[in-house]
Amino acid sequence: MPGRAISLVNRGRIIALHDEGLSNHQISDRLDIPRSSVIRIVNLYRTTGGVDRRFSTGRRRVTNEREDRYISNFVRRNPTISITALRGHFLRTYQRPIASTTIRRRLYSANLRSRRVLRVPRLLPRHIAVRFLWAQEHRNWLLPQWQNVLFTDETRVGLVSDSRRLRVSRAPGRQERLTLPREVLPYQGGTIMFWGGIMFNHRTQLIPIAQTMTGEIYAENIVRAIIYPLRNEIGENFIFMDDNARPHRTRGVEQALANGNIRRLNWPAYSPDMNPIEHVWDYIKRRIHQRNNPPMTLNELTFAVQDEWDNMPQETINNLIVSMSRRVRTLLNNRGRHTEY
Repeated sequence: MPGRAISLVNRGRIIALHDEGLSNHQISDRLDIPRSSVIRIVNLYRTTGGVDRRFSTGRRRVTNEREDRYISNFVRRNPTISITALRGHFLRTYQRPIASTTIRRRLYSANLRSRRVLRVPRLLPRHIAVRFLWAQEHRNWLLPQWQNVLFTDETRVGLVSDSRRLRVSRAPGRQERLTLPREVLPYQGGTIMFWGGIMFNHRTQLIPIAQTMTGEIYAENIVRAIIYPLRNEIGENFIFMDDNARPHRTRGVEQALANGNIRRLNWPAYSPDMNPIEHVWDYIKRRIHQRNNPPMTLNELTFAVQDEWDNMPQETINNLIVSMSRRVRTLLNNRGRHTEY
Protein backbone atom coordinates (compact mmCIF):
# COMPACT_ATOMS: atom_id res chain seq x y z
CA MET A 1 0.00 0.00 0.00
CA PRO A 2 1.49 3.36 -0.94
CA GLY A 3 2.38 5.71 1.88
CA ARG A 4 1.14 9.22 2.39
CA ALA A 5 2.28 11.85 -0.10
CA ILE A 6 5.05 14.16 1.10
CA SER A 7 4.31 17.82 0.40
CA LEU A 8 6.79 20.04 -1.45
CA VAL A 9 7.29 22.04 1.76
CA ASN A 10 8.36 18.95 3.69
CA ARG A 11 10.51 17.80 0.76
CA GLY A 12 12.34 21.12 0.97
CA ARG A 13 12.77 20.71 4.73
CA ILE A 14 14.24 17.24 4.21
CA ILE A 15 16.86 18.58 1.78
CA ALA A 16 17.64 21.55 4.05
CA LEU A 17 18.26 19.26 7.03
CA HIS A 18 20.25 16.92 4.81
CA ASP A 19 22.48 19.83 3.73
CA GLU A 20 22.96 20.69 7.41
CA GLY A 21 24.51 17.27 7.89
CA LEU A 22 21.68 15.46 9.67
CA SER A 23 21.36 11.74 9.02
CA ASN A 24 18.31 10.23 7.37
CA HIS A 25 17.27 8.76 10.72
CA GLN A 26 17.53 12.15 12.45
CA ILE A 27 15.53 13.85 9.68
CA SER A 28 12.85 11.17 9.95
CA ASP A 29 12.53 11.66 13.72
CA ARG A 30 12.49 15.46 13.54
CA LEU A 31 9.86 15.74 10.76
CA ASP A 32 7.89 12.60 11.70
CA ILE A 33 8.29 11.27 8.17
CA PRO A 34 9.10 7.60 7.41
CA ARG A 35 12.82 7.02 6.93
CA SER A 36 12.17 5.25 3.63
CA SER A 37 10.52 8.43 2.32
CA VAL A 38 13.44 10.54 3.50
CA ILE A 39 15.91 8.24 1.72
CA ARG A 40 13.85 8.29 -1.47
CA ILE A 41 13.63 12.11 -1.54
CA VAL A 42 17.33 12.56 -0.77
CA ASN A 43 18.25 10.11 -3.56
CA LEU A 44 15.91 11.93 -5.95
CA TYR A 45 17.61 15.21 -5.07
CA ARG A 46 21.06 13.72 -5.63
CA THR A 47 20.19 12.28 -9.06
CA THR A 48 17.95 15.02 -10.50
CA GLY A 49 18.81 18.10 -8.48
CA GLY A 50 15.13 18.55 -7.56
CA VAL A 51 12.50 17.16 -5.25
CA ASP A 52 9.43 17.03 -7.52
CA ARG A 53 7.90 13.60 -7.94
CA ARG A 54 8.59 12.09 -11.31
CA PHE A 55 5.71 12.20 -13.74
CA SER A 56 3.77 8.96 -13.96
CA THR A 57 0.70 8.15 -15.98
CA GLY A 58 -0.41 5.57 -13.42
CA ARG A 59 -2.43 2.47 -14.14
CA ARG A 60 -4.67 2.52 -17.20
CA ARG A 61 -8.31 3.24 -16.38
CA VAL A 62 -10.63 0.27 -16.52
CA THR A 63 -13.49 2.30 -18.01
CA ASN A 64 -13.66 5.06 -20.58
CA GLU A 65 -15.79 8.21 -20.48
CA ARG A 66 -18.68 6.56 -22.32
CA GLU A 67 -18.77 3.68 -19.84
CA ASP A 68 -18.55 6.11 -16.93
CA ARG A 69 -21.62 7.92 -18.27
CA TYR A 70 -23.41 4.59 -18.67
CA ILE A 71 -22.83 3.76 -14.99
CA SER A 72 -23.89 7.16 -13.62
CA ASN A 73 -26.91 7.53 -15.93
CA PHE A 74 -28.11 3.99 -15.19
CA VAL A 75 -28.02 4.70 -11.45
CA ARG A 76 -29.81 8.03 -11.85
CA ARG A 77 -32.62 6.22 -13.68
CA ASN A 78 -32.58 3.32 -11.20
CA PRO A 79 -31.41 4.81 -7.87
CA THR A 80 -32.22 1.72 -5.77
CA ILE A 81 -30.21 -0.73 -7.89
CA SER A 82 -27.53 -2.68 -6.04
CA ILE A 83 -23.87 -2.73 -7.03
CA THR A 84 -24.17 -6.44 -7.83
CA ALA A 85 -27.09 -5.87 -10.19
CA LEU A 86 -25.32 -2.94 -11.83
CA ARG A 87 -22.28 -5.15 -12.47
CA GLY A 88 -24.57 -7.60 -14.25
CA HIS A 89 -26.02 -4.88 -16.49
CA PHE A 90 -22.52 -3.63 -17.31
CA LEU A 91 -21.39 -7.16 -18.21
CA ARG A 92 -24.35 -7.70 -20.54
CA THR A 93 -23.85 -4.32 -22.22
CA TYR A 94 -20.07 -4.30 -22.66
CA GLN A 95 -19.34 -8.04 -22.58
CA ARG A 96 -16.70 -7.74 -19.88
CA PRO A 97 -16.76 -7.77 -16.07
CA ILE A 98 -16.19 -4.81 -13.81
CA ALA A 99 -15.22 -4.75 -10.14
CA SER A 100 -17.56 -3.44 -7.44
CA THR A 101 -14.86 -1.05 -6.24
CA THR A 102 -14.59 0.43 -9.73
CA ILE A 103 -18.34 1.06 -9.85
CA ARG A 104 -18.25 2.72 -6.43
CA ARG A 105 -15.39 4.98 -7.53
CA ARG A 106 -17.25 5.99 -10.69
CA LEU A 107 -20.39 6.77 -8.71
CA TYR A 108 -18.36 8.78 -6.22
CA SER A 109 -16.79 10.74 -9.08
CA ALA A 110 -20.31 11.44 -10.38
CA ASN A 111 -21.27 12.78 -6.92
CA LEU A 112 -23.63 9.86 -6.28
CA ARG A 113 -23.61 8.53 -2.71
CA SER A 114 -25.29 5.48 -1.22
CA ARG A 115 -27.87 6.55 1.34
CA ARG A 116 -30.63 4.88 3.28
CA VAL A 117 -34.17 5.52 2.03
CA LEU A 118 -36.61 6.88 4.58
CA ARG A 119 -39.70 4.70 4.92
CA VAL A 120 -42.62 7.00 5.52
CA PRO A 121 -46.39 6.56 5.68
CA ARG A 122 -48.49 7.81 2.80
CA LEU A 123 -49.92 11.20 3.73
CA LEU A 124 -53.28 12.28 2.37
CA PRO A 125 -54.11 16.00 2.12
CA ARG A 126 -56.11 15.85 5.35
CA HIS A 127 -53.16 14.29 7.20
CA ILE A 128 -50.83 17.00 5.90
CA ALA A 129 -53.26 19.71 7.00
CA VAL A 130 -53.56 18.27 10.53
CA ARG A 131 -49.79 17.88 10.85
CA PHE A 132 -49.25 21.47 9.73
CA LEU A 133 -51.83 22.71 12.22
CA TRP A 134 -50.18 20.70 15.00
CA ALA A 135 -46.80 22.25 14.13
CA GLN A 136 -48.33 25.73 14.28
CA GLU A 137 -49.84 24.98 17.70
CA HIS A 138 -46.48 23.81 19.09
CA ARG A 139 -44.12 26.15 17.25
CA ASN A 140 -43.41 28.17 20.41
CA TRP A 141 -42.85 25.22 22.73
CA LEU A 142 -39.39 25.31 24.30
CA LEU A 143 -37.32 22.58 25.93
CA PRO A 144 -38.83 23.07 29.43
CA GLN A 145 -42.23 22.15 27.96
CA TRP A 146 -40.99 19.19 25.93
CA GLN A 147 -39.15 17.91 29.01
CA ASN A 148 -42.52 17.29 30.66
CA VAL A 149 -43.78 15.03 27.87
CA LEU A 150 -43.66 11.24 28.14
CA PHE A 151 -43.40 9.89 24.58
CA THR A 152 -44.73 6.34 24.32
CA ASP A 153 -45.19 3.71 21.65
CA GLU A 154 -45.35 -0.01 20.95
CA THR A 155 -42.96 -1.89 18.71
CA ARG A 156 -42.58 -5.45 17.47
CA VAL A 157 -39.18 -7.15 17.63
CA GLY A 158 -38.45 -10.41 15.81
CA LEU A 159 -35.81 -13.09 16.13
CA VAL A 160 -34.85 -12.29 12.54
CA SER A 161 -34.24 -8.68 11.63
CA ASP A 162 -37.11 -7.14 9.67
CA SER A 163 -35.19 -3.95 8.85
CA ARG A 164 -34.11 -4.77 5.28
CA ARG A 165 -32.85 -1.23 4.81
CA LEU A 166 -33.38 -0.07 1.27
CA ARG A 167 -30.56 2.10 -0.04
CA VAL A 168 -30.48 4.60 -2.86
CA SER A 169 -27.66 6.29 -4.78
CA ARG A 170 -28.22 10.03 -4.85
CA ALA A 171 -26.48 13.37 -4.79
CA PRO A 172 -25.78 14.81 -1.30
CA GLY A 173 -28.56 17.02 0.01
CA ARG A 174 -31.35 15.29 -1.88
CA GLN A 175 -33.47 13.14 0.41
CA GLU A 176 -35.25 10.12 -1.09
CA ARG A 177 -38.38 8.88 0.61
CA LEU A 178 -40.28 5.67 0.10
CA THR A 179 -43.85 6.95 0.29
CA LEU A 180 -45.45 3.54 0.01
CA PRO A 181 -46.83 1.75 3.06
CA ARG A 182 -44.08 0.07 5.05
CA GLU A 183 -43.25 -3.30 3.58
CA VAL A 184 -44.66 -6.10 5.72
CA LEU A 185 -42.23 -9.00 5.84
CA PRO A 186 -42.96 -12.47 7.20
CA TYR A 187 -41.28 -12.87 10.58
CA GLN A 188 -39.26 -16.01 11.07
CA GLY A 189 -39.11 -17.62 14.46
CA GLY A 190 -41.65 -15.38 16.16
CA THR A 191 -41.88 -11.87 17.53
CA ILE A 192 -42.65 -10.02 20.73
CA MET A 193 -44.48 -6.73 21.13
CA PHE A 194 -43.10 -4.21 23.63
CA TRP A 195 -44.42 -0.98 25.09
CA GLY A 196 -42.19 1.75 26.49
CA GLY A 197 -41.98 5.46 27.19
CA ILE A 198 -39.19 8.05 27.32
CA MET A 199 -38.87 11.59 28.62
CA PHE A 200 -36.09 13.92 29.69
CA ASN A 201 -34.10 12.22 32.50
CA HIS A 202 -36.68 9.41 32.67
CA ARG A 203 -37.73 6.22 31.01
CA THR A 204 -40.48 3.80 31.93
CA GLN A 205 -40.02 0.11 32.47
CA LEU A 206 -40.24 -1.88 29.26
CA ILE A 207 -43.43 -3.94 29.07
CA PRO A 208 -43.60 -7.13 26.95
CA ILE A 209 -47.11 -7.54 25.54
CA ALA A 210 -47.88 -11.24 25.29
CA GLN A 211 -51.42 -10.84 23.93
CA THR A 212 -53.34 -8.57 21.61
CA MET A 213 -53.46 -5.06 23.03
CA THR A 214 -56.99 -4.03 23.94
CA GLY A 215 -58.40 -0.93 25.56
CA GLU A 216 -58.88 -2.82 28.82
CA ILE A 217 -55.29 -4.07 28.89
CA TYR A 218 -53.97 -0.64 27.96
CA ALA A 219 -55.99 1.11 30.67
CA GLU A 220 -55.03 -1.37 33.39
CA ASN A 221 -51.44 -2.39 32.58
CA ILE A 222 -50.19 0.87 31.10
CA VAL A 223 -52.26 3.85 32.24
CA ARG A 224 -53.01 2.81 35.82
CA ALA A 225 -49.88 0.73 36.47
CA ILE A 226 -47.27 3.02 34.90
CA ILE A 227 -48.67 6.42 33.93
CA TYR A 228 -50.41 7.10 37.26
CA PRO A 229 -47.22 6.73 39.40
CA LEU A 230 -45.13 8.70 36.92
CA ARG A 231 -47.65 11.53 36.86
CA ASN A 232 -47.57 11.65 40.65
CA GLU A 233 -43.76 11.78 40.58
CA ILE A 234 -43.48 14.51 37.92
CA GLY A 235 -46.40 16.61 39.10
CA GLU A 236 -49.14 18.60 37.42
CA ASN A 237 -46.91 19.63 34.50
CA PHE A 238 -46.71 16.01 33.32
CA ILE A 239 -47.98 15.42 29.75
CA PHE A 240 -48.73 11.99 28.30
CA MET A 241 -48.22 11.29 24.59
CA ASP A 242 -49.51 8.24 22.76
CA ASP A 243 -50.58 7.77 19.16
CA ASN A 244 -54.08 7.32 17.78
CA ALA A 245 -54.14 3.51 17.74
CA ARG A 246 -57.64 2.21 18.41
CA PRO A 247 -56.84 0.56 21.81
CA HIS A 248 -55.48 3.91 23.02
CA ARG A 249 -58.71 5.78 22.30
CA THR A 250 -61.38 3.64 23.93
CA ARG A 251 -63.85 5.04 26.40
CA GLY A 252 -62.22 3.06 29.20
CA VAL A 253 -58.81 4.57 28.48
CA GLU A 254 -60.24 8.09 28.29
CA GLN A 255 -61.94 7.56 31.64
CA ALA A 256 -58.75 6.18 33.22
CA LEU A 257 -56.79 9.24 32.07
CA ALA A 258 -59.49 11.56 33.39
CA ASN A 259 -59.56 9.78 36.75
CA GLY A 260 -55.80 10.16 37.04
CA ASN A 261 -55.96 13.85 36.08
CA ILE A 262 -53.53 13.13 33.25
CA ARG A 263 -53.10 15.66 30.50
CA ARG A 264 -52.77 14.08 27.07
CA LEU A 265 -50.81 15.62 24.21
CA ASN A 266 -52.90 16.06 21.09
CA TRP A 267 -51.22 13.96 18.41
CA PRO A 268 -51.53 14.11 14.59
CA ALA A 269 -52.14 10.82 12.77
CA TYR A 270 -49.35 9.27 10.67
CA SER A 271 -46.60 11.19 12.46
CA PRO A 272 -43.92 8.73 13.61
CA ASP A 273 -41.32 11.31 12.55
CA MET A 274 -42.45 13.53 15.42
CA ASN A 275 -42.15 10.78 18.05
CA PRO A 276 -38.53 10.50 19.27
CA ILE A 277 -39.06 7.01 20.70
CA GLU A 278 -39.03 5.68 17.12
CA HIS A 279 -35.27 6.29 17.15
CA VAL A 280 -35.00 4.30 20.38
CA TRP A 281 -36.72 1.28 18.81
CA ASP A 282 -34.45 1.50 15.78
CA TYR A 283 -31.39 1.70 18.04
CA ILE A 284 -32.46 -1.36 20.07
CA LYS A 285 -33.26 -3.51 17.03
CA ARG A 286 -29.95 -2.72 15.38
CA ARG A 287 -28.03 -3.45 18.58
CA ILE A 288 -29.74 -6.81 19.06
CA HIS A 289 -29.16 -8.07 15.54
CA GLN A 290 -25.55 -6.86 15.55
CA ARG A 291 -24.71 -8.96 18.59
CA ASN A 292 -22.06 -11.64 18.19
CA ASN A 293 -24.53 -14.09 19.72
CA PRO A 294 -28.01 -12.87 18.76
CA PRO A 295 -31.00 -14.30 20.63
CA MET A 296 -32.28 -17.64 19.32
CA THR A 297 -35.48 -18.01 21.37
CA LEU A 298 -38.28 -15.65 22.35
CA ASN A 299 -37.14 -15.84 25.96
CA GLU A 300 -33.61 -14.81 24.97
CA LEU A 301 -35.07 -12.07 22.77
CA THR A 302 -37.06 -10.65 25.68
CA PHE A 303 -33.97 -10.48 27.87
CA ALA A 304 -31.91 -8.95 25.05
CA VAL A 305 -34.44 -6.20 24.34
CA GLN A 306 -34.73 -5.48 28.07
CA ASP A 307 -30.95 -5.32 28.37
CA GLU A 308 -30.61 -2.86 25.50
CA TRP A 309 -33.46 -0.74 26.87
CA ASP A 310 -31.94 -0.58 30.35
CA ASN A 311 -28.43 0.20 29.10
CA MET A 312 -29.26 2.80 26.48
CA PRO A 313 -27.51 6.00 27.66
CA GLN A 314 -29.95 8.49 29.16
CA GLU A 315 -27.99 11.22 27.42
CA THR A 316 -29.05 9.71 24.09
CA ILE A 317 -32.68 9.87 25.16
CA ASN A 318 -32.27 13.43 26.40
CA ASN A 319 -30.80 14.46 23.05
CA LEU A 320 -33.86 13.03 21.32
CA ILE A 321 -36.13 15.12 23.53
CA VAL A 322 -33.99 18.19 22.81
CA SER A 323 -34.60 17.58 19.10
CA MET A 324 -38.35 18.21 19.43
CA SER A 325 -38.14 21.93 18.73
CA ARG A 326 -36.18 21.21 15.55
CA ARG A 327 -38.67 18.54 14.50
CA VAL A 328 -41.59 20.91 14.89
CA ARG A 329 -39.76 23.68 13.07
CA THR A 330 -38.94 21.32 10.20
CA LEU A 331 -42.54 20.11 10.01
CA LEU A 332 -43.68 23.73 9.94
CA ASN A 333 -41.24 24.59 7.16
CA ASN A 334 -42.45 21.54 5.20
CA ARG A 335 -46.06 22.66 5.75
CA GLY A 336 -47.05 19.31 7.23
CA ARG A 337 -45.31 17.09 4.71
CA HIS A 338 -42.68 14.46 5.47
CA THR A 339 -39.54 15.40 7.38
CA GLU A 340 -36.13 13.75 7.52
CA TYR A 341 -36.72 12.43 11.05
